Amino acid sequence: MGLGSTLRSIGRLLAGGHGDAKSFEKDVEGAGVVGRVEGGMRTIPAEKIVGSVGRAHNLRSDFFYRTGQAMTGRFVRIGKAMQEGKVLPPIEVYKAKLRRQEGEREVERTEYYVVDGHHRVAMAKKLGQDFLDAHVVEYKVAGPPPSSAPDGAVSASAGAPATAPATATSASAANTKN
Repeated sequence: MGLGSTLRSIGRLLAGGHGDAKSFEKDVEGAGVVGRVEGGMRTIPAEKIVGSVGRAHNLRSDFFYRTGQAMTGRFVRIGKAMQEGKVLPPIEVYKAKLRRQEGEREVERTEYYVVDGHHRVAMAKKLGQDFLDAHVVEYKVAGPPPSSAPDGAVSASAGAPATAPATATSASAANTKN
């Protein structure tokens, strides 16, 4: 580990330990998209909003800017509106279920990636807001590569391609104050 990366690690610890926001392009498109379906309006947990579509390289995991002035006037205005209970427009997100390593086992995690609403997400997380109203588009990714049976045969279901649902599910979120 070089001096620069050591200093950055120390800086992250002192600043609250925020890493980088996850990248939709790297995580989801990299896993292989096999389908996309309209998910409709939903109320989603803020803790499951983990990344960005097209802006991950500029954002920390708390959705504030990685460099420059973290708290701009726009963040302040949005935070004030949230604290006053004003209803803000829903954010736009992509949803994906991805396989993640957790300790020694692999688990499936539902994650959301922000298309529009990065400032609202940052302030919701900072203010401890548990849920956000969102317009959701669900992405289906390819499963893990087929595993081989002991004799080298591949199971029929392991090699079958995943398909997107035939119909879109539509859930209307209650119009709650943020």
